[in-house]
Amino acid sequence: MARCQYLEVNAHDFLSTAAHCTAQQQPVPLTYIKGGQAYRSYHADALANVGVKITSHGEWFVREGASLVPAPPDLHNDDRAQAIFVGALRRIQEAASEALQRPVQIATVSVPQHFNNSSIGVVMEAFKEVEPSYKQPWQVIKSIRATWLAYGLYTCEAFGLTHDMCDIDEGPHRVLIVEYRETYLQVFIAHVGSRTCNIMTHVRYNNLGEDSMLNAADHANLGGRTQKILQNDDSDAAITTKENHYKKIQNTLSDFLVDQVERESDWWEDVRAVIISGDASESGLQRLRPCVDGALGLHKDKMRDSIDPL
Repeated sequence: MARCQYLEVNAHDFLSTAAHCTAQQQPVPLTYIKGGQAYRSYHADALANVGVKITSHGEWFVREGASLVPAPPDLHNDDRAQAIFVGALRRIQEAASEALQRPVQIATVSVPQHFNNSSIGVVMEAFKEVEPSYKQPWQVIKSIRATWLAYGLYTCEAFGLTHDMCDIDEGPHRVLIVEYRETYLQVFIAHVGSRTCNIMTHVRYNNLGEDSMLNAADHANLGGRTQKILQNDDSDAAITTKENHYKKIQNTLSDFLVDQVERESDWWEDVRAVIISGDASESGLQRLRPCVDGALGLHKDKMRDSIDPL
């Protein structure tokens, strides 16, 4: 099997991951690194300022009620932000090269779905500095499009359908994507085709990220054992905390799906796949799976998780 010489990097909220491409153009998870404090702070600021901090005619503004006022300079220091991403990309590239025992090039970088044009521009500039082979703007893509590419959701085969049963461009073809992250859980409904991946519905639940389980553990007086919540702590308090957290996720997902069906009774007929992704811990994503299964009920056969996307 030929070995591809490039990486696909996920520069997301608190974790950077890298996958290398097989000869069949499939991304294979390779390595990950935790972001430093500056990296995490940048992502937290970007998330907190969705729809609040914007650019207009090259100037930064902050929304205050119905008005826009000039933003303080320290909120939009592009040089400092670029340096943050240069460091993150170099670290993940070095880690991937060490894992493969050979040099690798970064082919694409995916960023959180909520990144605005300014943040994407910062990542592009960092990409150029780290990787001389960077040439095209489309090499920096948002997370949902990265999932669309990673799972091959531009083909009927990805849905387990043959060409005589499915025309990928004669939809609608809906995909339900559940992203489980450290600080939030979010759900997307996208319409997909051979060249398109358009988000139709998006809901973010800030109280259902993996960190919220640790916060609950603190309230349960587990003290220094909170990190073990993500591993194999089998104490009664830890088990209860985990069960409550994931039960809340399942109930929330169930309510979300019921709402979709109430709006459109035959909604499920056009749902081709359900995808789980995110930067939560491996054990967290494993525990999320039965929650999604429970919420899907009779439709859990639509789950597609044969690979771990970027």
